Amino acid sequence: MVERGSSNQLFGEFSPDREAVGGDDTVGSWREKVDSEIDSLGWREATRIEQPGEDVTIYMIDVLPPRDIVFRPKGPATFSLSIFLDGVGALCVDGAKPFEFHGGSAVLFACDRMTGGENHVQAGKRLRIVDIRVEKALLERLGGISLARLGGAVISDHSLPEQDIYLIGFKASPKLLGVASSLLKCNFEEGPVRRTYLYSKAIEALGIGLDTLVRASGGPVLRPLKKEELRKLELAVRLIEESYNDDWTIARLAKTVGLNERRLKEGFRIAIGKSVHTYLRSTRMNAAAALLASGTSVTETAMAVGFDSLSHFSKAFRTEKGVLPSQYRESEQATGRIRHSGG
Repeated sequence: MVERGSSNQLFGEFSPDREAVGGDDTVGSWREKVDSEIDSLGWREATRIEQPGEDVTIYMIDVLPPRDIVFRPKGPATFSLSIFLDGVGALCVDGAKPFEFHGGSAVLFACDRMTGGENHVQAGKRLRIVDIRVEKALLERLGGISLARLGGAVISDHSLPEQDIYLIGFKASPKLLGVASSLLKCNFEEGPVRRTYLYSKAIEALGIGLDTLVRASGGPVLRPLKKEELRKLELAVRLIEESYNDDWTIARLAKTVGLNERRLKEGFRIAIGKSVHTYLRSTRMNAAAALLASGTSVTETAMAVGFDSLSHFSKAFRTEKGVLPSQYRESEQATGRIRHSGG
């Protein structure tokens, strides 16, 4: 089955017209964003999209760019492994250092919210990419894969760890390049055999990529949580969820639950897959979204979730949800009116 969609560190929501007016902040799935970008780049005919399972999507691109391309992708949460068999360019998330790729490079990318950047593709160089997207449900079934936990020492200035945005580039091993080539060359007829083959190869590529990451880091750097530590961590999570409007600092939260600050931060990385600050921000913004959807004013919502400054709240909400709180409220209210009218 073929399913189209999305946006990531390579393909995002960009066109010269949209960029000129500040970009389109409409929230959509990563599949919708990538599909739109492939079309805007004129790469539809050069792209093959496979979805061998509901939790794995594979984009295979083979194109010769006639000119240098610079574009600013913007898209929602995603997890991907991109393998470059050919091509020259650079990938960059806003606020981080660009990663320069070439044939034989690979990139693991993960973010849990709307993320933007600027990417470059060099003209006259054949660009062949295998981009494997994995849904959150599969990552959880595989044990809660987190680049924050696995990356360790190799998390470089291409990433923004404090914002839970990870772009980790590395040299692809011959084995990983071989798996990418086998995905490109798959000649099984459409059906269960083809889907099984593509799915297994995609998971194999992910395993090789993550193994490369762990080996480069010198092995996992965070020791597992003990039972008592896990109990205290669960208390910290509960405090955030029940009292998200409080002025929680890491020091205060650690003291309240009886963990030292370093272990509290490690615990969130291990068990939650997010930093303490990111989890608090997400909890607040989810609560804010619910309040706005119910008709609460932007000012009242900001105060209810612990913000004294309306401008800071608006910026935080837009960063998390991709739209201003006023736009979100208006959209949700309109949707509610349509439901109520039976439209």
